[in-house]
Amino acid sequence: MKILTLNINSIRAHVESFIDILRGGEYDVIMVQELKVEDAAFPHNVFDEYGYNIKVFGQKSYNGMAVFSKFSIEDVTRGMPNYADPAARFIECVIDGRVRIINVYMPNGDTVDSAKFPYKLEWMHAFTDYIAGYIDSEEPVVIGGDFNVALTDRDVWNPRNYVGIAIAAPEARAIMQSWLDMGWVDAWRKLHPDDVDYTWYGYRGRDTVGNRQGLRLDYFLCNRAADKMLAACEIDTAPRMAAKPTDHCGLMIKLK
Repeated sequence: MKILTLNINSIRAHVESFIDILRGGEYDVIMVQELKVEDAAFPHNVFDEYGYNIKVFGQKSYNGMAVFSKFSIEDVTRGMPNYADPAARFIECVIDGRVRIINVYMPNGDTVDSAKFPYKLEWMHAFTDYIAGYIDSEEPVVIGGDFNVALTDRDVWNPRNYVGIAIAAPEARAIMQSWLDMGWVDAWRKLHPDDVDYTWYGYRGRDTVGNRQGLRLDYFLCNRAADKMLAACEIDTAPRMAAKPTDHCGLMIKLK
């Protein structure tokens, strides 16, 4: 099973490049973040011909999640069960009765002195409590999405530029590190222990992917059962290099 996670940065603004992904048919499951559209306005009819089942948790203008799957989508939960969040940042489901996926778009937090930073930390703490119950589950569980955290300095092209910025804040990094200490496996880092590569590139400048001025913000985490199935994890630069691109690359995981 090949699963892609992608922050699309508006499904309507980047529909052509997203359709290219669906048309290619490479991915069995696609976890999408930042739809920026409410459920009622989600353009289901545009995607019907590509053979994916779709579950949406939308929000007008901001946030929003979706899961596209060639297999059945069951046991859908919209919103983190232990946290009353006004934003659409979490959707969980079971794919084909085989793998549970948790699709997340974590808060950015802006700067450490902004009013948004405590919300980021609060959300991450709630998430810590929620995923603790899945680490030893016999059911394979995969968490994927835009975490809005660059875990270490090598996940940032120029760490000096991100001092005081929430995505590289020590407090946020410590919470995420606690997930790995709990036993969750950072799939890309496990398979690429010495690589420096990024999943987000801003819109400034030409060919930012080639210029290597980015951040690693998108992740797959595997519980112990899913880790045993881990076969590959690669960055897909095509969405970021499209004619009208999102600002994120895709990240792919392959499970045996």
